[in-house]
Amino acid sequence: MIYFQEFDSFEEMMEAIERAREEADARVQDWQREIKVGDYFEKDTPYGFNIYGEVLEEYNEPRMKNFRFCKCYSIACPEGELGDVHVSTIKRKMTKDEFEEMKRRGWM
Repeated sequence: MIYFQEFDSFEEMMEAIERAREEADARVQDWQREIKVGDYFEKDTPYGFNIYGEVLEEYNEPRMKNFRFCKCYSIACPEGELGDVHVSTIKRKMTKDEFEEMKRRGWM
């Protein structure tokens, strides 16, 4: 779901971003925290399809501790897209074989 938020200042916007990150960090489960480079995962969307990703990099900055740089695929983006994923949004880890099977099926 997409929503827009207005801010009266840059500082107010940055505070909102920080609060949202802290809230997401509070939802992280132990198994999600352990997700690392080379892992594969599945995450839900509110659009009726799943996203499948591979973790490419981890961040060293403390505020980014629960973000992973990934390449993610779906029926909406079968060629893949690079970006950050917060581990709290990951539904489950997958094996490479499961990931390859989803690729073979066209990410369905």
